[in-house]
Amino acid sequence: MPPESKSIYPTPEVLTSVAAATPQAHQMTKHLATPQTGLIHIYTGNGKGKTTAAVGLTVRAHAHGLRVLFVQFLKNGLSGEIGILRQLDHVRVLSGQADMKFTNQMEEDDKIRTRQMHESYFAAAVAAAQAGEIDLLVLDETFGALATGLLDSDEVYTFLVNKPAGLEVVLTGRDPDQRFLALADYVSDVQCVAHPYERGILAREGIDY
Repeated sequence: MPPESKSIYPTPEVLTSVAAATPQAHQMTKHLATPQTGLIHIYTGNGKGKTTAAVGLTVRAHAHGLRVLFVQFLKNGLSGEIGILRQLDHVRVLSGQADMKFTNQMEEDDKIRTRQMHESYFAAAVAAAQAGEIDLLVLDETFGALATGLLDSDEVYTFLVNKPAGLEVVLTGRDPDQRFLALADYVSDVQCVAHPYERGILAREGIDY
């Protein structure tokens, strides 16, 4: 059995003790008494920050003692935040191979191998969800994997429709199909207004990856 995690979030008792003097604490106490879980989030758009937002939510969930499975598609698992997430007690990470190529550079053999890896990651996520092992599931770059045929759209959709009621799910990526948007409780459209790439500044270690 894994050691019981301790939430660093204020307990209802602590919040109640100051609720009379702090309206915000009173509201937080009410929310903790009746948590609403099992919602679906989509972070989309052409701007920077979709994965960053998903990582932030993962850290927040961990701080509250939630169990998280963070799955990445189309990525090599070498970005800085992945190493930190792997160190958290109740966060499990499934991410790509170090030699992962961009999809426009993949040969047919690369695509077959990548799709098999993605399918195994998604199957592991479904199994963990159905076994009640996780409270939050992050599927990072889902829509990119679907658009390139490296993950099955119908399988993902069917899972979301039939997922455990209390499971919170986050999906990221550009151009989600309308049927996924219709399922979502949160949809955040991250738009690029300006980007340093336009001035010839490439991705920077520690900031962009």
